[in-house]
Amino acid sequence: MIMFISRECRLSRRVSSGFTLRLFFLLVGLIQISAAPAEDDKQTEPIEEITSYGDRSLLSFRYEMEAAENKYYDSYNILNDDDEFDVICKHGVPTASHIKRRSCKGRFEWESMTDLDKERIRYGLLPTDHSAEILRKKGMVLDKMEKLAEENPDFRESLFELTRISQEYEAEKKIRCEGRLICAGGDNPE
Repeated sequence: MIMFISRECRLSRRVSSGFTLRLFFLLVGLIQISAAPAEDDKQTEPIEEITSYGDRSLLSFRYEMEAAENKYYDSYNILNDDDEFDVICKHGVPTASHIKRRSCKGRFEWESMTDLDKERIRYGLLPTDHSAEILRKKGMVLDKMEKLAEENPDFRESLFELTRISQEYEAEKKIRCEGRLICAGGDNPE
């Protein structure tokens, strides 16, 4: 029928190609509507369900651990009253490496490198040593975390969850990567 209408439209010079396309799409739509099952036809058989079981990848363990870390540090940052001691996680490439890593540090540690230190590194020199001050502040952060865990049950629970997931990841990594120099999904999620 469509062939007939198309041929008739070509024979008649007064019918535009736009009209022919509209007519074609109208007919296709009518055919689809007539072919669609009626609403009264209900499926009497249950839908088949397929369940598959398999091992979780190390990468999925890492993502779960990262989510638990985010939850823990976000809780800490909310409860912490001093922004200098907030913990910030970043992905970056460490010096002398091409492998992207996630690193979580206190704001004071991220900001400890001065412009002079960055300039020294650019010219191949060592930055000024701020390690004593950073170690002192890291101890203060750990003390704050311990105190907040004692006072706040939700924060303590997020710490337990992070610890549990980290231990699962490390145990699975040890099993899967034993004796290997490079282990897929082990250290680098990218």
